[in-house]
Amino acid sequence: MKKVLSLLVVLVLIVSAFSGCSATNNTSSETKKTEDVKVAPADTKTDEASKEEPKKDVLTIALSADITSLDPQGHNDTKSERVSFLLFNRLFRLDTDFKVVPDLADTWSQASDTEWIIKIKEGVKFSDGSEMTSEDVKFSLERSMTMPKVKHVLSEVKSVEIVDKYTVKITTKTAFAPFLYTLVHAGTSILPKAYVESDDNFKNPIGSGPYKFVSWDSGDKVVLERNDNYFDENNMGQMSKIVFKIIPEGTSRTIALETGEVDIVDELQTIDIKKVKENSDLKLYETPSTRVDFFAMNNEKKPFDNQKVRQAMNYAIDKDAIMAVAIDGAGTPAKSVLAPSMLGYKASDYSYDPEKAKSLLKEAGYPDGFEMTIWASGDERKRIAEVIQANLMDIGVKSTIEMYEWGTYIDLLMKGEEQTLVLGWSSNPDPDSTLTPLYYSGNIGGMNFSRINNPKVDQLIESARKELDIDKRIKIYNELHTYIMDQAPIVPLFVKNNVTGANANLKDVELSPQGLWNIEKIHF
Repeated sequence: MKKVLSLLVVLVLIVSAFSGCSATNNTSSETKKTEDVKVAPADTKTDEASKEEPKKDVLTIALSADITSLDPQGHNDTKSERVSFLLFNRLFRLDTDFKVVPDLADTWSQASDTEWIIKIKEGVKFSDGSEMTSEDVKFSLERSMTMPKVKHVLSEVKSVEIVDKYTVKITTKTAFAPFLYTLVHAGTSILPKAYVESDDNFKNPIGSGPYKFVSWDSGDKVVLERNDNYFDENNMGQMSKIVFKIIPEGTSRTIALETGEVDIVDELQTIDIKKVKENSDLKLYETPSTRVDFFAMNNEKKPFDNQKVRQAMNYAIDKDAIMAVAIDGAGTPAKSVLAPSMLGYKASDYSYDPEKAKSLLKEAGYPDGFEMTIWASGDERKRIAEVIQANLMDIGVKSTIEMYEWGTYIDLLMKGEEQTLVLGWSSNPDPDSTLTPLYYSGNIGGMNFSRINNPKVDQLIESARKELDIDKRIKIYNELHTYIMDQAPIVPLFVKNNVTGANANLKDVELSPQGLWNIEKIHF
């Protein structure tokens, strides 16, 4: 027994010796952490503060499709516009109440019905440090007038002249009622002349906006960083970076919002409204809009060169069914080429009537129907196309659906290669911003996707643009609505509500009738 006890004592001494060596010569990170905790003074307030997460300084927004260009005069779509509005400034902009307010413009006046004198703010710097002058303004506006996707915006401008270093005179061809509204369009962004004339070709765009360009990984994301030298202190960027994440599939966008991968989904699927409402970490924003989704027919191609065929389509398509399937009822049926909130709106008499559609097809020489294709881009428009496809089968018309990537889709539509298409158009409050690009014959090859070429439509559009008396202008638009819907270049489908899902911790999120607004002001 004594021998056993002696051996145990020896073993204990050996183990103790080795433990001592380890503690002295090889202190582990675990030991350090333990020691730190032991010596830290007990302070409840400090403890709680250490648990708080640092304030997020990067805002991530999900887009349903990639942008088409970093050149603000090289695109005319809302996805690209989101980025352009942060990188570039215009002479004027819209506030959330859709009022025209100055952006780069400092003062402005009319010398006559056709002459505008506009002075820009002095000392505005582009992100490369160069100062903006009237030479940049003249260059940018004249360039806009030549760019295919936006040339319609300033089509009424006759000339732009330099008055002095910060002042230009813009002369319109005639009196032009919606002139200031045209100057809020992304296509009128003011660019540095020296940069555009360089050979960079908008790989690293230079602008004067509240954010600067960092990178564009096509199909994945666009990254911007705050411009700390921005000239407008009241509209400074609130986040260090803004990331536009491209997530084409609607359900995936909502999941990304739920998991915190993104902070905003500005085209929330209407079927996911309930999910967002019931999630305390998220917040839903919903407002009426000026956007009209429509089914357009290429008026230059058979059988849609026939007015009766186009009228038949207006009776054949069930708008209520489309709204139920595509947008879960979050909108109202469209009855004309403009939204009801627009100046001079007048509803058409079309209703869902397949028998009337069949009768019109028979009169047009197609008693047995015909075959056609429907072009679309994106999940929502695919669902719209599928309902239209089913509706047309009921009147003997067989259709196939062809899907395209967004950028490719717009480029092909401008070439007029489609038979029919599904699209949406968001507008500022002046009717001309919809009617001229979409229905004026001079914009065939541009945004006139139905390729309607009708002298009376042109004449009414021109008359309304020149008329400065608001009551007379309304009467012209009333007549235009009645006439153009009789010509039936499109089938108006619905006026969709703007629906945005966002992280509930975000502040200053605002929606205008055109959707997400003033992104630069959003913050945590």
